[in-house]
Amino acid sequence: MQGFFAIAAVLAGYLLSADAIQLGIPDSDRAPKVVQQHLYRHPVADPVQRDRRRFLHKRQNDSVNAVDVPLRNDLFLYYMNVSVGTPPQDFEVHIDTGSSDLWLNVPTSEFCSLPVDPCTTGTYDANASSTYEYVNSLFEILYVDKTTSNGDYARDVVRLTDSNVSLPGQQFGVGYESTTQDGILGIGYPTNEVQISFGGPLYDNIPVSMVKEGYINTLAYSLWLNNIDADEGDILFGGVNTAKYQGDLVSLPVIPDRGIYREFTIEMNSLGLSGDETAFSSSPLEVHLDSGASLTYLPEDITDRIYSEVGATYDARYGINIVDCNVANQNGTMDFVFSNITIKVPMSEMVVPYANFGAQELCVFGVLPTITSSLGNEYIILGDTFLRSAYVVYDMTNHEISLAQTVFGVDAADDQIVEVSSSGDGKPVGTGIASFVAPGGTTGSGSGTGTGSGNGSGGSSRTGEKGAASRVGGGLGMCAFALVACVLSLW
Repeated sequence: MQGFFAIAAVLAGYLLSADAIQLGIPDSDRAPKVVQQHLYRHPVADPVQRDRRRFLHKRQNDSVNAVDVPLRNDLFLYYMNVSVGTPPQDFEVHIDTGSSDLWLNVPTSEFCSLPVDPCTTGTYDANASSTYEYVNSLFEILYVDKTTSNGDYARDVVRLTDSNVSLPGQQFGVGYESTTQDGILGIGYPTNEVQISFGGPLYDNIPVSMVKEGYINTLAYSLWLNNIDADEGDILFGGVNTAKYQGDLVSLPVIPDRGIYREFTIEMNSLGLSGDETAFSSSPLEVHLDSGASLTYLPEDITDRIYSEVGATYDARYGINIVDCNVANQNGTMDFVFSNITIKVPMSEMVVPYANFGAQELCVFGVLPTITSSLGNEYIILGDTFLRSAYVVYDMTNHEISLAQTVFGVDAADDQIVEVSSSGDGKPVGTGIASFVAPGGTTGSGSGTGTGSGNGSGGSSRTGEKGAASRVGGGLGMCAFALVACVLSLW
């Protein structure tokens, strides 16, 4: 138990104040402290099996609760550009809200040395960097299939390519043995860092370092993935883009794990279809928001009802479902109901193209049954099939998730970027009109009372079922051959 309380005490030092989140320009004349990074969507191989391997195993430690396995791949994932070392070595890293470490492959690993050259998104050569420092050898991840990814923790200069962010002496993992082709940038709570499961201390991960280096004021960021057909989205560290959602941002408390904030877990009240908000579930569920999963994972009794409604066929042997691609043309929505807000996901966002076999296109419905880990935990995951329709603010300072209905297809010229402030020096956006300075110095305004306009996926509604939420801010593949054979037989 000493380790448990030690982590709680150290974590308190990472988190700034616990005032209610505010959005707006500070009262001074300084520019907003917001870092914008573009996200790029790429297909990756062997989708379902690797995602399942990610959730099936968690490592248990006497003093620290289980730590997520951060190696995962799925249908499409979102990447951002970083460089590491001196001189810079360039990478595309998978952005992941469900883990907390940056880690990179090396060119000499058995996996990256394969003749097919799988590690095309970048590999790290410590010997080629004059600013490399060894930290320890506590970077190790164990999979359910008994394979591992392990190596060292190191420090080096990490730069976010789309901005002026440069983090000297940033700690990260170096995977000398791994079974995935991509590096990962985990941006979750520091308490979910891998080395903690081996008794190591917390360290400043990328979001914490950005606060300490003065690039942002608040340990918070917002995620906008755009629609299923878009190749790009973006993430704003320290800010929100009021042009990219409609209605109010509604704040929900993050649920701690035995008193420690470790994952982005919130309560979902119910789940329905096209206005019938309890068609599939009327009981509250604890759900994890995880950009590292392309699909959404729900309890089996719920997925059975969903498959029956949309005509999907599920095969448990391969962990995959197949649905008629034409379901994407239906007008209905999947309605995810939270306290004081409902996020509506159009069918066009839930039906995911999976593979082509000749002239035949195969699609999956973007929901699969949950996975029970080796520790007996069931993980209900709201992945990218949900997150694309939600504008999400992850606030680790105040331990809140803020949600609004997203607006798709917003051009950069229409951006309305506002700083997140928790120190009381900001002008709350609330339900009024907020003025702010967008990149390039232009002044714009955002309204917090209407439902917004544009080509979004539908307005959010207020259920009024629970009082725990607060409104903040306004206006504010490839696939394996065996799986192809499976889906063809189902089809």
